[in-house]
Amino acid sequence: MGISGSASPAADSTTNSRAGSEQPGSAPRQSFLAARQRGGKSSSGVTGSYGKGASMFAKMGYVEGRGLGADGRGILNPIEQKIRAGRLGLGGMKEKTKQAIDEARRRGENVVSSEEEEKVDGATRTKSRRKQEPVRRKPKVTYRTVEEIEASGLPVPQLWKNVIDMTGSEAKVLSDMSDFKSIDVPSTEEAENARLAELARRDLEMYADEWQSLQSRRKWIAMEERRITTDVDNENEKIDRLARIIEIAHKLQAMAQESVDAGKVPLARLEEVSMQLEILQFQYPEEVEKFRLDDVAVAALNPILRQLIASWDPLTDHTYLKENFIRWQTILRVHRRESTKDGAENVASADYIYLHRKRHMAAKNRATLFESMMAEIWLPQVRRAMQSEWDVHEPSSLVLLFEDWQSLLPPFIQSQLLEQIVLPRLHSAVTDWNPRKRQVSSHPHQWIFPWMPLLGDHLKTVVGDVRHKFSSVMRDWDVSKGVIDGLDAWKEVFGKDLESMVMRHIYPKLVGLLRADFQVNPADQQLDALTAAFKWRRYFKSSKFSTLMEAEFFPKWWDVLFLWLTSEQPDFAEVNEWYKFWQDQFPRGVRDSPGIRSAFAKGLNLINQAAYLGPQAAAELKPIVEPAVEPRRSKSERKTDSLPRSSKSVPQAEPAQQEAIPESTFKDVVEDYCMESNLLFIPLRQAHETLGHPLYRITASAGGRGGFLCYFDSDILWAKMRGASPDQLEWEPLDFSEIEEWAQLK
Repeated sequence: MGISGSASPAADSTTNSRAGSEQPGSAPRQSFLAARQRGGKSSSGVTGSYGKGASMFAKMGYVEGRGLGADGRGILNPIEQKIRAGRLGLGGMKEKTKQAIDEARRRGENVVSSEEEEKVDGATRTKSRRKQEPVRRKPKVTYRTVEEIEASGLPVPQLWKNVIDMTGSEAKVLSDMSDFKSIDVPSTEEAENARLAELARRDLEMYADEWQSLQSRRKWIAMEERRITTDVDNENEKIDRLARIIEIAHKLQAMAQESVDAGKVPLARLEEVSMQLEILQFQYPEEVEKFRLDDVAVAALNPILRQLIASWDPLTDHTYLKENFIRWQTILRVHRRESTKDGAENVASADYIYLHRKRHMAAKNRATLFESMMAEIWLPQVRRAMQSEWDVHEPSSLVLLFEDWQSLLPPFIQSQLLEQIVLPRLHSAVTDWNPRKRQVSSHPHQWIFPWMPLLGDHLKTVVGDVRHKFSSVMRDWDVSKGVIDGLDAWKEVFGKDLESMVMRHIYPKLVGLLRADFQVNPADQQLDALTAAFKWRRYFKSSKFSTLMEAEFFPKWWDVLFLWLTSEQPDFAEVNEWYKFWQDQFPRGVRDSPGIRSAFAKGLNLINQAAYLGPQAAAELKPIVEPAVEPRRSKSERKTDSLPRSSKSVPQAEPAQQEAIPESTFKDVVEDYCMESNLLFIPLRQAHETLGHPLYRITASAGGRGGFLCYFDSDILWAKMRGASPDQLEWEPLDFSEIEEWAQLK
């Protein structure tokens, strides 16, 4: 049975359930959308009856024909689904349905439908495809007149020039385009004649094109003819040049043969050969390089140079034939090495020479013909003169020879002479040299230094021999005689090695000289020992020499000054003059050192104190005492000294007890320093061979090895030099700050 539209939702639902169970054959319940489409309305204002959902919509203020929501901007119709075709995925089609588009337009949005988008996309693709595809145009036909054809050089027959009108009763020649308008071609014969005329026109154009092609080919043939003619002329010129070169070669061959037959060649013959060679190298440079004409030059020069160089003395005329070789350097393929003036560059050139020291072993295979000729002619003559006539103590002549020929001489020849003759002779001369003899001519720097630009670092062994000689002389040298002759010239060459040598050998001797032979005596002052010491000052650092003067000169000078100032009625004018006298005795470089200035200032202060005290100076003036080196104390002792006096609880010793405490020596200071620095201070059961002082070892090794040997002399720590052999005791003063560094040695 039907359901009334006025029934409540609950009754409707219950009744519908019963009806469904009692009358299964009744019609199914219709949807809310179907009810709206039929236009029926329920009592609540909702079209049709849709159960409880319709009543809920009505209670929430839903109005027919408006969208959902309080403001009515929601959807108006239920959501519609759009099924994709086949297995099409997302993005494969336009997802918007017609319902969604209508809803968007109802809300005022600007939306394009799928059909409109496809139309726009299709039009865009069509336009882009049209832009990409090139426009194909029909080629434009161009016509030429008879005058243009004849202007190109092709004559046109008179028959083809005139157009004859055969259509009328009489044949007439047409000369203007207006004449063609009145022509009628109705008959077949006339059409045939027109076709024949068109064929004739085409033939004429074909002949004109062929004629143009023939003209272009004629121009190309003319150009090719000129090129071939030019090539032939060039080849003929080359043949003529080669013929003249062959002629010059025959002349050179004849000159060389005449020189061989004559036995003795004058310089005039060499000049004739030089002229021919200059013609070759200046007029035919390309042929000289291409055909290697240096063999022609060497063949012509070899017999002439062999005879001329045989009578040459290289040590007296070191530039003999050099200018001639410079004139021939192009044709002889001489690779010149520019001579250098700077010392560093000269050493580099010497290294360049020695890099090619093995080249002379394969001269026949790798050397040029010029180098082979020099090795056979020039080299034996120079070697003979060096072995028989050259004095190693007179290097100037041979050095000039090498310097003048350095730019032309092959490197392997120069290296052979320097390595096999010069270096061994220098070694032998240094071995025979005795620096103890005062012979000015025997100083090695006079005959070694000139070779330094040529030999460079290859003189290291020779310089080492000279340094060993000086070291052996210093070991037994009497410093009162002054500086060893020739030592000053080697100061820059030896560098720091010379400073080490004089510290090992000369410094202890200067200490002994000033201590034993020098006395300060205002009445009869002798300055020989002090003057001898000043001669050695330039070989020491200023601090080292200042230490020497402070330890050996100034204590004696202070004592004499104190005795003079404490005497009865000293003459201060004489004292001042004596003070200035001693200042003038010290060279300015020594006098300006801080230690020397301080020592003189102490003397001047003593003079001022004596002048201030006057007669009481004899009783109240105190002598200058050398500052004792304060022993290094432990951290606890230094911490105690830093506390205020009131906090120190150290009891004061009695005066008698204080005098009984012995003063610490410099050895004790060094020993305490070693203890604080974790260094071993080991007394050895040995003594210095000469001085007899006991020896000690200071080392950082727990096993007692390594470190250095030392002894003490006048509050100076003397340490054995590193690297010294056991039978050579070589010592130098060691600064207090260097003890820990030397103790690390192994």
